[in-house]
Amino acid sequence: MMELPSWPARFSRLRQLFWLFLLLTIAYMVWVRSYLHPLSSGEIVQFEIAKTVTKAQAIIQDWKNTGKYEQGVKSTYFAYIFIVLYTITIALGCQFISTCTGNDIMVKSGRGFAWLIAGAAICDIIENIAMSQTLRGNASQWSVSIANNLARVKFSLVIVCILFMVACTLYWLLDRLAKGKTG
Repeated sequence: MMELPSWPARFSRLRQLFWLFLLLTIAYMVWVRSYLHPLSSGEIVQFEIAKTVTKAQAIIQDWKNTGKYEQGVKSTYFAYIFIVLYTITIALGCQFISTCTGNDIMVKSGRGFAWLIAGAAICDIIENIAMSQTLRGNASQWSVSIANNLARVKFSLVIVCILFMVACTLYWLLDRLAKGKTG
């Protein structure tokens, strides 16, 4: 029977994976931003949250007029890789940083937040499919609304997970400071 690795070994592996995926995600973001130039992240977000078919079509027309349309289409394909990377990175981050606190409630919450980010990924995938439909000329109020609403849910879930990691980091730092003063 195979023995499970010890807690320190699991923690070390979690730490290594988190830093690896964080670096991969950042590198991918930098590369994609460069590759998709002159299309900016802000322009992509504006398309994601276009509330109406008229707004989405105006953005597409602007992209066509400024030579950014093909980059917009490519961005939807590159998004799938980014979804995988940010989901894994944030899930690992929630688990790793909460484990650093040593607080049982934070650690258990970290596992929950790691699953919550999967919800953001599902929203992002469906949103991407809807955006692709609109970009291919099949714009409907339904596809634009789906992309808009799921983008907002996705961004909210990502922000909540990142705020959880920030809270865990602050908890960990304050705990270290407190122990340094009493120790």
